[in-house]
Amino acid sequence: MRIGLIRHGETDWNKEALFQGTSDIPLNDTGLDQARRNAVLLEGQPWGALYASPLRRTTRTAQEIGRVTGLGEPTPLPDIIERHFGELEGATVFLPDGSRRLADHPSVEPVETVLERTYRALDRVTSEAEADALIVTHGTVVRLLLNDLLRVAAPAISNLALTVIETDPTAKRGFRVVVANGYPVSPDLTHTV
Repeated sequence: MRIGLIRHGETDWNKEALFQGTSDIPLNDTGLDQARRNAVLLEGQPWGALYASPLRRTTRTAQEIGRVTGLGEPTPLPDIIERHFGELEGATVFLPDGSRRLADHPSVEPVETVLERTYRALDRVTSEAEADALIVTHGTVVRLLLNDLLRVAAPAISNLALTVIETDPTAKRGFRVVVANGYPVSPDLTHTV
């Protein structure tokens, strides 16, 4: 089974480089346009199910995909919600010197907790979807998943970028990365059991 992970469209907080986390920030006009334009690229492909994080930015992106592809309304998938950034939510991602702020504040959800619930969500999808599935989720969720499954660090995940994983009993945690952030992945980059 293949699972396509898609990051939601742009929000004003993305545009301003602010930590969003679980703050329920909606798509801006650019994000809605991105969702509509990219949904057309998925039309006619063999996706059979559609899921989304419960936040407005992901649900709205998924609704556009569902409308264009004929997959209909997305099924909510609470465990695939964005990482909770605690007291950093709403803070700038970049420091005044241009370096990236570390998400190491004690109020930030631990990486292992994000991965645990992400794999729980993936297991749910593989057990209940009857065909390949799309999940509209968040950049940090996809990046942390890729970091866990690949032998290289994942780049920042672009809005509406498609990452594809597939079930593989010989791969770490039972999933192999096929496409990361829109790019094909060499099989030797995937961790095996």
